[in-house]
Amino acid sequence: MNPIKPSSLKPKDKVAILSPSSGMPFLFPWVYEQGLSRIRSMFDLEPIEFPTARKRSEFLAQNPKARADDINQAFQDPSIKAIISTIGGNDQIRILPYLDQKAISANPKIFMGYSDATNLHLFLWNLGIISYYGGAVMTQFAMGKEMHPYTVDSIKKALFQPQIGRVFAAPQYTDVDLDWKNKENLHKDRPMYQSQGWRWTNAQDEIIEGRLWGGCLEVLEFHLSIRRFLPPLEHLENTILFIETSEEMPSFGFVYRFIALLGEFEMLKKFKAILVGYPKAEFCGMLPPEGKEAFILNQQNAIQDALENYNARLPVIFNLNFGHTDPQMIIPSGGKVKIDCKAKTIEF
Repeated sequence: MNPIKPSSLKPKDKVAILSPSSGMPFLFPWVYEQGLSRIRSMFDLEPIEFPTARKRSEFLAQNPKARADDINQAFQDPSIKAIISTIGGNDQIRILPYLDQKAISANPKIFMGYSDATNLHLFLWNLGIISYYGGAVMTQFAMGKEMHPYTVDSIKKALFQPQIGRVFAAPQYTDVDLDWKNKENLHKDRPMYQSQGWRWTNAQDEIIEGRLWGGCLEVLEFHLSIRRFLPPLEHLENTILFIETSEEMPSFGFVYRFIALLGEFEMLKKFKAILVGYPKAEFCGMLPPEGKEAFILNQQNAIQDALENYNARLPVIFNLNFGHTDPQMIIPSGGKVKIDCKAKTIEF
């Protein structure tokens, strides 16, 4: 199946803004509005707020169909050229049964979001539609003081260019959160850490190409347990898995069991390589029990140990800048990637 790439955007295009997960725009409108302002000023796009965009979390939790209706309408509206999620959450899976597969398939367009939006990315993947993992209104677009140039460049390539092209490691990154209750934080920089660069394991002098499948590890783990929205196993043949972890900061055992599940379900045999995002190792000042550096190393060891125990000598590239840390590269879920293990390059 050849994936469908939605049309790239043009200046002044209308983009739908909706909340398929949680209702943070209602709680922190000043953060949300800074994100909308950046969409206008930095990307020259016209954000169109759909009904769920500013709804309370309580309403969204009680009305998964309303969230799905927004998505269905955004895909069917010919004036809307892309859809951007306000933020993630934890129950987007509840909207999937209400999505109109026929209407969405007939009107492919760019969808951008991450974290809990993994659910919608998986849904679109099964329809053969490329979507863009990363870039939510209240996080990347509304980033304190200013958007990171690395993120801006990646979003612009995803939205406006035929392909993202070659990607590079950001020299610095952060996983620090600034309290949204304090409006002054909208104008503050976050502390940055020196990046360790990409870490390549099990990589031979080979060129690997394949279609990307994945998302937030915790959401994927839930899908592995219910197995309702996973693609047929044969559709994952020769794909590249991309995974990253959230502010839940899952333990060594959780990550190990996730990779083990992939092995038990024969999925590891289908993947040609794995891309792993820098793990978020701090949330609102809370750190994992073992500390940040040990947590990052433990996550890498969990993945490597599980692969070794399942005799899966897959090339794994760690420390990519996607997911719950910033700055962000945008991953074209369902799109193709070229990994040159000898030259140590990645191209979307």
